[in-house]
Amino acid sequence: MRPASLAVDIGGTKIAYGIVPDDAPDTVLGEGRVPSLAREGRTLDQLAVAVERALDTPGVDIVRAGVGCPGVVRDGEITYNGDTVPGWAGSDVAGTVERLAGVPVACHNDVRVWAFGEHRLGAGQGTSGRVYYLSLGTGVGGAIVDTHGLLPGPTGSAGESANLVCADLDGRAVRCEDAVSGPGLARYYNERAGADLTLPEIIGRHDAAAVIDGNLSGFGYAVGALVTLLDLSAVVLGGGVGSLGEIIREPFARGLRAGTLAIQADVPVLTTTLGPAAPLIAAAEYARAEGA
Repeated sequence: MRPASLAVDIGGTKIAYGIVPDDAPDTVLGEGRVPSLAREGRTLDQLAVAVERALDTPGVDIVRAGVGCPGVVRDGEITYNGDTVPGWAGSDVAGTVERLAGVPVACHNDVRVWAFGEHRLGAGQGTSGRVYYLSLGTGVGGAIVDTHGLLPGPTGSAGESANLVCADLDGRAVRCEDAVSGPGLARYYNERAGADLTLPEIIGRHDAAAVIDGNLSGFGYAVGALVTLLDLSAVVLGGGVGSLGEIIREPFARGLRAGTLAIQADVPVLTTTLGPAAPLIAAAEYARAEGA
């Protein structure tokens, strides 16, 4: 029997689960998904379904669990949540998993868990100092790794980025989540084109370049100020939007270089390398490191 971690990633629409063996930390066995039913207030019920299915994975000895979830997390409990999972605050996520799996549980915000795993196993390897991780997807999340550990703070929210203000392609000051999230980019394009398309449908259309370039470079400029403020060593992009490649990375990096002091203009802008299973691989790495 292979010692392994139960890994869970809770989202607004789905809960992903899998088993990550200790001897293959970039491999996920028994991977699956269940709907989170967040709008019906049934996320903890669905979490139980996910855990029970993961426990049926043969050939492994599950010795710990790692969980990433939305919201601000302290001691495995949700202390604050936005609109992603209504009524989520107060949920005892770690306790729920521990009762079902019978193993120690390490639980933190999903973006912070991803950042930790990406730093140790992915794009962050070889970096030093403070590294800023940005997850661009249905929203904009962030985390800061400082000397190989997550930056601490009194609320557990260090790195939260949704409310950063940046310039959009029209030069207006807007919340970055409204400008560079997947839904935000799609809305900007659709308003101009008179269309009703999702971001995957928009990517590659010749008339989408101005929206993507303008909004991402404006966001990069704002992050450039943070590079100087925090004396960052690198910035890493991830999430569904951040993983799209040079169409996102290049304008963001160009804006960042314009927004920093000249001595920091060569700060690298990297893209996640952990792949689609990153949230689960990272959750397992976080659990191992936390001694769960």
